[in-house]
Amino acid sequence: MKLLPINNLTMQYGLSETRRLFDSMMSSMSTVLRKLTDGFYTKKLDMVIIGLENSGKSTLLSALTNGHATDTVPTIGLNVKVFQKGRIQMKCWDIGGQVQYRSEWSQYCKGCDVVLFVVDAAAPQKLSTARKELHKLLDGGSIGSKPLLILANKIDIKPHAGESKLIEELQLNYVSETPWLVLPISALHVTNLDQVVEWLTEQGKN
Repeated sequence: MKLLPINNLTMQYGLSETRRLFDSMMSSMSTVLRKLTDGFYTKKLDMVIIGLENSGKSTLLSALTNGHATDTVPTIGLNVKVFQKGRIQMKCWDIGGQVQYRSEWSQYCKGCDVVLFVVDAAAPQKLSTARKELHKLLDGGSIGSKPLLILANKIDIKPHAGESKLIEELQLNYVSETPWLVLPISALHVTNLDQVVEWLTEQGKN
């Protein structure tokens, strides 16, 4: 298509119509440029998944990576996955939740952008231990001002602790320096995993 000079357009169509055509042309060019650059523009987000053993961390990582849960075994030591969500490249460290690995949580929290803390909402007897381990990290400055997403997993199992109960048991109302959010999920059934991805994507944009 041959583009006429602006002065010729003005003479042919008038000032207001010329302005409309010019704005439309610039909008089209902007759209084309955005599509061209989208493929090259990628942000990175480093995260760590921690929590007590058998809370569902490995199942969660599998669901985030594949879009559905697959058969997993509890993480012994460390598991690392890299996956893409939109324009955000996410690198995730899944750290074992057994007692002997909990001392490693701190260094990975310090090196990541966001922290995912998984609790078994269907095992209220473990919440006291989960609280102690979480507050060790908070009080020690390992998480600091990093965004903290607390995932109440296994809500497909009845009964399970609700959001308000978890906030109370984990004493989250006393946490002020660290921005936190509690989100109920079922990693096995991929329930609310879209909200997890949405939250992670927002953090990746910041």
